[in-house]
Amino acid sequence: MSSEGDDIRVGRCPRCDHIDTRQVQEGPLFGLEEDFEPFEEDSVRSQLFGPCFKLKKCIVCGLGGAVRSHIKGGYFRRDLLEVVDELPMMGRPCYHCGARIPKFLDLESEDHRRLYNLARSGQQDAAVEELMKVVGCPRDWALLWVTHPFGPKRPARLWVGPPCPRCSRPLRTRLARQCFECGLDWHDARDGSEH
Repeated sequence: MSSEGDDIRVGRCPRCDHIDTRQVQEGPLFGLEEDFEPFEEDSVRSQLFGPCFKLKKCIVCGLGGAVRSHIKGGYFRRDLLEVVDELPMMGRPCYHCGARIPKFLDLESEDHRRLYNLARSGQQDAAVEELMKVVGCPRDWALLWVTHPFGPKRPARLWVGPPCPRCSRPLRTRLARQCFECGLDWHDARDGSEH
């Protein structure tokens, strides 16, 4: 429901560089000049998003007293000092293992790129140790971050069926009447006989 006076503006958090869009309406109730302070121009971001304004509230880092999002939210070094033995409560959920992948807001882009390349090349132990050094996070958190270099993993199959009576491999669904691994078919079997 946008009218002719509505406009979408791109905002950037001055603390964590999170990019967010806001739909605004021009008029006397919305003083655009007061509410939207322009951000200093960054050549790469201005080419991608155009001119940005400074966000006053951010759900990623909690700027302006905003509650951090459980999915988009991240951790600063000061937050990691309070961590004892718990797993992250903020971050994107992995649908494969069920854990949340922590987002480290103090991680510089050069360090992120270097750690990403280490994790991708199979040097996970070195990447975990380096991430613990750079960010100051617990080993379990670093391992979660390193084992998910491409983001959350999707499960191979959400609803795997019972094992096949002949080959013991899982059927595609719980109502399956044919095994696609060994070819056993019991669609028409009323007395339990197999084809």
